[in-house]
Amino acid sequence: MEQHFNEALLKLCILMYRIDGRITLSEQDYYDAVHANIDWQGEDDLEEFQRQSIYQVRQAVDSGEIKPFILSLKDALSFNAKKALTVAQGISHIDGEIADEEQEILDYLQNRVLAKALN
Repeated sequence: MEQHFNEALLKLCILMYRIDGRITLSEQDYYDAVHANIDWQGEDDLEEFQRQSIYQVRQAVDSGEIKPFILSLKDALSFNAKKALTVAQGISHIDGEIADEEQEILDYLQNRVLAKALN
């Protein structure tokens, strides 16, 4: 279960730093710190998983399927909902401003996707 959470958390981070169309150095550093502190037990190599996840996020953003993408991560993120929300908030705040798209994702996570798990 923790591995599924780790995978979902990395995908969420990738989405959060890509959603506003620009990736800042502080966002990349934040992602790298999350990435470095994950106990990876996946079948795929972590770097290969990351490449696949970037592709999946890009597809979701380009097709406007962001909410369904986030919803697909719900069960895994609910394993540690507080950490998932905290990390999402952290990566969205790290560059000093929260884009409208980032705020929409945070609201959706907190009020819909993770609401039951957070209480």
